[in-house]
Amino acid sequence: MGWFGRALVNIAPAFALRRRVAKQRMERLEQAHKRTFEAISGSRMRYDFLTTAQGPDTAIKFEIGKLRNHIRQMQYNNGFISGPIRRIVKNVVGQGIRFQARVRPDEQPKSIPKIDQRMADEWNREAERYFDRWNRQADKRLLFSFYELQGIIEGALLRDGEALVIGRISNRKNRLVSYCLDVLECDRLQTPPEEIANPMVRNGIRFDEEGVPEAYFILKEHPGEWFIQQTKKPFDFEEVPAFNPNGTRKVLHLFNPLRPEQTRGFTLFAAGLKDLQDLDRYMEAEKMAALEAACLTGIVESGNPDGFNAAFTKASDNPDQYDRIHEFAPAMVHYLNEGEKFTMHNPTRPNETFGEYVDQLIRGPANALDIPPEVFSQNWKDFNYSNARTVLLQFWATCVERQAYLKHHLCIPVWENVARAMVVKGLLPAIAFDRRTDDFLRASWIPAVYRRWVDPLKESKGRENDVVNNFDTLTDACAELGNDVDEVLEVRARELRKIKDLEERYDVKFPTSKGMQPQQVNETERSNDEPDNSIRRVK
Repeated sequence: MGWFGRALVNIAPAFALRRRVAKQRMERLEQAHKRTFEAISGSRMRYDFLTTAQGPDTAIKFEIGKLRNHIRQMQYNNGFISGPIRRIVKNVVGQGIRFQARVRPDEQPKSIPKIDQRMADEWNREAERYFDRWNRQADKRLLFSFYELQGIIEGALLRDGEALVIGRISNRKNRLVSYCLDVLECDRLQTPPEEIANPMVRNGIRFDEEGVPEAYFILKEHPGEWFIQQTKKPFDFEEVPAFNPNGTRKVLHLFNPLRPEQTRGFTLFAAGLKDLQDLDRYMEAEKMAALEAACLTGIVESGNPDGFNAAFTKASDNPDQYDRIHEFAPAMVHYLNEGEKFTMHNPTRPNETFGEYVDQLIRGPANALDIPPEVFSQNWKDFNYSNARTVLLQFWATCVERQAYLKHHLCIPVWENVARAMVVKGLLPAIAFDRRTDDFLRASWIPAVYRRWVDPLKESKGRENDVVNNFDTLTDACAELGNDVDEVLEVRARELRKIKDLEERYDVKFPTSKGMQPQQVNETERSNDEPDNSIRRVK
């Protein structure tokens, strides 16, 4: 308490007490505020914490190009970038998220023409057959199938944060239908100079009053190609409408937004890029130290350096310049003169914490991609089946989420355009699109990823139990394995027919599963304790 406080106590003690209580209350409020918002207090320990009040597009506008190019360059040279991208694409897309028509007959009569079982089966069969043919011609450049394009698009989503797909009409002969896909780099989506002042144009996209994309401005050539400087119009744009005249999407702009109102994608690798850079530098330093240790580097201390140098080859024609660094070859011994001392330099690298520190650096980019660190680094040391299964289930949860995004934003819009093109050409009946378009567009998209477990018997029994107890369907169980239920049942029916024919021809019975009625066999051929695991002749 200062002199003013002491004097105030003597002159007006009641006022002094109220002043002291108010002061203590203010101190408590200030301390509570500092504790609550300590991370943004601006103190010496938090000076590098930055804040932003920018909008979602402005926050990424100026650095997104450099960041994207940096990650692309690292994908060329860094296995910790290229490996996870390929791994996620392989588990999300695999051999392709395959199309399966799922039109089914009506359960209730309607005033419009009813879909019976025959019509549904015929439509499904023909739709799948023609889609399989279109799949091989899906690419505008005829370089990739639709299923292969899915992997390219998923890789672009991971690396660049967005992918750009345009539905084109090709006049090339020998195509099943004229509709095809043009997959472009997102760098080509830019705002033309004459549209910069237009408030409805943002990041190369023109929006209507409701915020719905209306048109996309796309460079006809990639801005980074070397031959673009030789063209007459290096910045020639194409304005592509977002929707076709029939209401289907013409431009498929895929991206995963971080914030509401965001119109362009942002790569997931950005959050873990600092750790990846530190990991790359740290591993390089440890490798160089290990190489130095393997070279048995040493230092010669001498009171007469000129005399030591005189015994070795000169570094140049100048007699005053000698090579001060001498190479130690295998099985070579240097004899030291009097007064010289040799000291071995041993950096003892990599150190004992090398692996632990590398694992810690990997956790950052693994969390940024929302995948387990073990999957990111492919480090399965000391893992048993239960641990590996838990980690893979967590990884596949992310993959299933990404599969759902591709289904809704790529596969379904593409099928809508392909189906309409097939109806226009007469490959599929036009009655389907008279009044029941949605019914005839019903389809499933099956990830062609076969996940064989270490203990497949337990997984198979669990799947069988779900189907038998109506917790799951046979269709979904087959889809989980990447199979088409119709194909599975048809092949199985042919196998059963073949088995029946062979049994009648050779008078034998094939072994059956434990859940089926066992066959009678001759007791002289098999004892009661012998398992029925081979073909036996009927009694």
